[in-house]
Amino acid sequence: MYGVGTYFAKIVSIKDPILQWIIVNIVGILFCIVIVIKYPEKLQLLNGNILIYGIISAVLVVLGSLLLYYGLHKGRASIIVPLSSLGPAITTIMAILFLKEHISTTAIIGIILTLIGVILISIGSE
Repeated sequence: MYGVGTYFAKIVSIKDPILQWIIVNIVGILFCIVIVIKYPEKLQLLNGNILIYGIISAVLVVLGSLLLYYGLHKGRASIIVPLSSLGPAITTIMAILFLKEHISTTAIIGIILTLIGVILISIGSE
């Protein structure tokens, strides 16, 4: 779904990346309203550090999506979208460093291959 959604985001972002960002956030708000109506007890969990981390996460994700749509506006989707695939690798590296999570050798190889792939795609784009 993400890949198909990003394809359509490219089409909208050609016209205006801000428009795509607005649409995504309006749809996100509508989904949130439905979820809060269905599970109002979830709001009780928003306190202390959880609220702070949630706000930090939301700001970074919203800014990241805006940068993605701006990148789609300015560049080729075949280059911008693979660059955006670095997100899971960054999350994994941070989880290892700060949350002391352990990952398998296979996962490490996957991260390295992802980084190599993004570098090769970027080099080949010139």
